Amino acid sequence: MEEQILLLDTDIVSLMGSRRPPPGLQSWLLEVGLERLAIGFPVITELMRGAYLLQTRNPEKAAAIRRWIFQIMAKDFAALPMGPEVAEFYGQMTAVPSLRHMWTADRNSTNSRLGHDLMLASLAIVHRAPIITANPRDYVKIDEWFSLPGVYHPLEERWYVQPDHYIFLPPYEMDGSELPEMSLPRIAIDEINVSREFGSAYPRASAAN
Repeated sequence: MEEQILLLDTDIVSLMGSRRPPPGLQSWLLEVGLERLAIGFPVITELMRGAYLLQTRNPEKAAAIRRWIFQIMAKDFAALPMGPEVAEFYGQMTAVPSLRHMWTADRNSTNSRLGHDLMLASLAIVHRAPIITANPRDYVKIDEWFSLPGVYHPLEERWYVQPDHYIFLPPYEMDGSELPEMSLPRIAIDEINVSREFGSAYPRASAAN
């Protein structure tokens, strides 16, 4: 029996790449196994957008982020293809008025929402892949309209949306130590705050409780 594929949200990937990721996060991801962890097209798109938004004001940072993204893509993460069925779910989601704030661009905001959470949720539904995130709030809202296969916050060891079957996940150890030869790629420039550049919600994740 194949092990359950899990879909990583952008915030988890960006935290994974920060110079000081949350204690134990890289160890936990490696223990789950890269072959079980998928990084979808919406996540890569959001990360690339973050890099290109930096291009004019800080090309060095932008280049470092792009290098890091390509290093991640070269790892053995699982791949979940986009397709017509994913597009149909995404189209349905954008037609729900109460989900409009997740994709409508705000001209007065520096953090326009471009629908990445909806795209990731559509990918999760089609491939029955639970979402691993440190910011479950929007996915809980999406689940009110479209049944998600699971939403898990690893740092809290909590399912915000319960899967319909048992899924083994290792315990999250805050003091987990990472061996250099087993570590995941990190951005090379020390001063980059990955969480800030990509709008990661990790610092406010507790607000979802």
